[in-house]
Amino acid sequence: MVITEIHIENIKGLQNFELKQFVQPNRPNILVAPNGFGKTSLAVAFKSLKSKRIELDKSDYYNGDVSNKPVLKLKLSTGEILEADDNHNSISSIFDIYVINCQLKPKATAQRYSGKLIPKASMNISPTVMIQTIPNKVDFNYSLSKNKHAFGNNGKLLNDISYIYNQYNILNLIEEVDFKEFSLSRFTTPFNAIIDKINKIDHKKTTKAIKEEIINDNIISITNAEFDKLRGIIVESTGVNDEVDIFLTIWQIIRVKSEMGANYKKALAYANYLKTKAEIDSTLDKLNPIKDRFDIKSTVKGRSLIIEWPKANMISSGQRDILTFIAKLMECQFMKSKACILVIDEFFDYLDDANLIAFQYYVSTLIDDYRKNKRIIFPILLTHIDPNYLKHFCFNDKRLNVCYLKEFNGRISDKMIKFIGARENALIKDVVDAYYLHYHPYINKIDVSKEFKSLSLNLDWAKPQNFKKKVDRELRKYLLEPGKVYDPLAVCVSIRVKIEENTYNSITKNDHKQQFLLTHGTTEKLNFARNHGVVIPETYYLLGIIYNHPLHIAGDNDISKQLSMKLENETIKSMIKYLWQ
Repeated sequence: MVITEIHIENIKGLQNFELKQFVQPNRPNILVAPNGFGKTSLAVAFKSLKSKRIELDKSDYYNGDVSNKPVLKLKLSTGEILEADDNHNSISSIFDIYVINCQLKPKATAQRYSGKLIPKASMNISPTVMIQTIPNKVDFNYSLSKNKHAFGNNGKLLNDISYIYNQYNILNLIEEVDFKEFSLSRFTTPFNAIIDKINKIDHKKTTKAIKEEIINDNIISITNAEFDKLRGIIVESTGVNDEVDIFLTIWQIIRVKSEMGANYKKALAYANYLKTKAEIDSTLDKLNPIKDRFDIKSTVKGRSLIIEWPKANMISSGQRDILTFIAKLMECQFMKSKACILVIDEFFDYLDDANLIAFQYYVSTLIDDYRKNKRIIFPILLTHIDPNYLKHFCFNDKRLNVCYLKEFNGRISDKMIKFIGARENALIKDVVDAYYLHYHPYINKIDVSKEFKSLSLNLDWAKPQNFKKKVDRELRKYLLEPGKVYDPLAVCVSIRVKIEENTYNSITKNDHKQQFLLTHGTTEKLNFARNHGVVIPETYYLLGIIYNHPLHIAGDNDISKQLSMKLENETIKSMIKYLWQ
């Protein structure tokens, strides 16, 4: 199952928004858009989903107008369309929805000074509700002595299996067996016959002797698919491999479940709660970076299991952020439905480098847990920072799905992609470096038609002056013709060449100019000129993110969207215009 479309209407800053890029299951989906585009509005849309409808705060309606009907619609690869508005919600019938954002909230208190109440505001961390309603405490009604008595003359053969009822993982596996089968006569008749035969053996014999007689006489012989399934679980989970012990273990399991009736399910639910609580506390203990000051663990409050955090001013922001984030992920992990949409808003904003790596680890672990348990999760990570430009972004590229929310006018041409991809070819490498991708005053003297033809490159560009005309033409479209489609990679080249040209013309000595041309790399060229008395505007260095990185990662990769996102930033556009003023 893939989410093929997301449609949002009238929620916060989004009047009519459509995302027609696939959101993939069990993979990190990075949704990238510039600040002000509406990423937080998208998070609000999902966070406002309640079980029966969308419930918005007045301020979260589009333009603050409650007459603007909110809509959230998901289209699935199965052909199914799920929709929610202020009257109904079909999304929650398929998906659990979970949104993670900043957990800080202001808390107003009042202190009395000289008989007057003085209000005081502080920032607290919202408690994390791990389990909304704790199940009633019901224990498993297991008694070895009672089972021995109930079995009959040879009840002494039974072993203590109380350990099974302390291990939820085993109990959960046992739930895969259809116990209704064990109440049918086709099972009970041969099953009880085996028990009768066992009890007819002389009980005065030793346990060992009785077992040998059972095996030698092939007393335990039963053909039943559910029995075989339960037998396999016992062998795999407990290590019991003696055929007699296996049979008697199964007899005890069937009896306990039958005797407890409806209370068995209640005991199972409580066992699951105890297991979950232990896992939560174990994880918090391992991850707690402030355990020398605070013992953070889950606590029971009313009928709920929650995590209460230290006051925000008592721990660092990094410690706070990663702890609360992990707790939220754990809460998501313990949801019961098979499908979940997890929205994380602007995760780059509130995590430092080390915790950003930790964040990626925990998201990956959560995905792996869902996949292992044959569940589906759609992690949607909202950010304004392009992950291609972030050194601490380490998700496996094969698992990563990056979607750019905003449509841009930049489109890298096939000819440009092919040209940049061939720049390292020995036939043209030196020429391209010197006369195409860097400034050189004598480009009109170069012609590499033979080499371009052999590499199937655009022959019009075999003369570098024609290539420069092309990139400068694309730059003019970018700067002066809003709405016109332009080649962002060509713009990068034009910017780089212009910066180097301006710097070259600022050098006074001819021998320094020649040395400048021979220096490799734009930054190195700028440093050389600066060291020889040229004043280099800081803009020239800042624009390196435009003219450097893209030209090194382009080629087989289409980076149109991520590059256009930077170029269409108004501040960056102004910086670029400055180069020609």
